[in-house]
Amino acid sequence: MVKPGLGYLGRAVGAEVLAALLAWKPCPALAEVLVLKQGEVRTLPLLQTRARPSLQMEMLYLGMVEERFLGYAHANNWETISSDREDPRWSRWQLRPGGEALYPPDAPPSRDPSEPPLYARGFYVEAYFMGGRLVGMHLIYNPEEPGFNFRQLQRLVRAWFPDNRLMLHYQVLPEDPDQHVLRAYWGTIPPPYLADIQRNSRLPFCQVFFSPTSPQPLVPPSAPPHCLGQAEAGASPVAAQKKTAALR
Repeated sequence: MVKPGLGYLGRAVGAEVLAALLAWKPCPALAEVLVLKQGEVRTLPLLQTRARPSLQMEMLYLGMVEERFLGYAHANNWETISSDREDPRWSRWQLRPGGEALYPPDAPPSRDPSEPPLYARGFYVEAYFMGGRLVGMHLIYNPEEPGFNFRQLQRLVRAWFPDNRLMLHYQVLPEDPDQHVLRAYWGTIPPPYLADIQRNSRLPFCQVFFSPTSPQPLVPPSAPPHCLGQAEAGASPVAAQKKTAALR
């Protein structure tokens, strides 16, 4: 015979167990953890947009960090001639470009396959930095190479600096029909290096303004008469090389 006290206790325990079973709900979080522990690899959903096209070669721009500019020069096989840092605020790098192929932004090869690329060669480069950032560039004709004319210089500047508004200064001989460029510079020349652009002060600088929003450069109205013409595409500057050497 079961004592009344034990029977009551058994019924109470059974009721608590039944209530716990009725109140229990499966937890999906625990099941998910268990599945992941068993080796399931969770992947991201597929994107519904196309992948971006491959990155193009980095372009230059005024204000770029000095290390980034030198990285561009190294990637394109530029030769370092010298570097100068007379003051912590200013520095100058003298280099010879490696001949990378460039296309102006308004005439990429996909639009005009007949337009050949322009190769960055035929001159020396003096790059100027203030506070570790590029502020200006100076090009000097290299007599050991064929050189370049104003038409080619125009394409070069637009290809190198497609996003900058620039006032380009350049020197050509008035009697040279090919407009062979002797020197050119744009941006800011730091005070310690102003002598770099004053070596041939007998010949005035022509000026032309470039803007990313304008396909054609603008010539200031006060430009000397010989600065108003433009060389034909592909014109050879060989005829003016002897005159150029006499001025250097």
